[in-house]
Amino acid sequence: MNQDRRRQAEDFLQPDEQLIAACACEPGPGVPSPPEDLLAPQEPAALGRRLEEKLPRPLQQFFKGRAHEERRDQAADRLPDPAAGPGMEGGWQSEAGRFLIGRAGARGSGADLLVVTDRRWFALADVSPVWQSTPVLKQYWEVPRSAVTVVRAQASLLQGRMDIEFADFSWVAVEALTPAEAAPFAASAARYR
Repeated sequence: MNQDRRRQAEDFLQPDEQLIAACACEPGPGVPSPPEDLLAPQEPAALGRRLEEKLPRPLQQFFKGRAHEERRDQAADRLPDPAAGPGMEGGWQSEAGRFLIGRAGARGSGADLLVVTDRRWFALADVSPVWQSTPVLKQYWEVPRSAVTVVRAQASLLQGRMDIEFADFSWVAVEALTPAEAAPFAASAARYR
């Protein structure tokens, strides 16, 4: 485990919780994106909030109303998404679906940090602005250890793919940013079952 990743994960540990493993990853190929209507509305940036505050109240209300209308129209035009494919199985209400909804809702940039401890699994996203060099991490997903039944790393070290299987029989594929870290991460997670 990379020392930077260890330090980042340790900032989110609860008292007396022990870090087992952390791995920088991203969704695997074929993982669907959650529908927009399942995501919480994005908070405006500080600059956007300041600009909105300067607008007269009728214009503020008009723009807020338009944003809600556009989301509803997009949801009506979209075909149903079964949330299954080569990178995921289970509906959006499954644990795999909640993982992906949380990830998309964090609106982070770049890779995530998947963490396993002696008590739980959780995932962090870098939500810092593009121009900021220091990452700002936000936790977007958490489950108890018992919710993850298997983490299986693919045989090919060049790929870095891991399948995370949940107790509700759903699963999602993630890829380690450093492919060689996939097998040790999966082995560490399995050893402390």
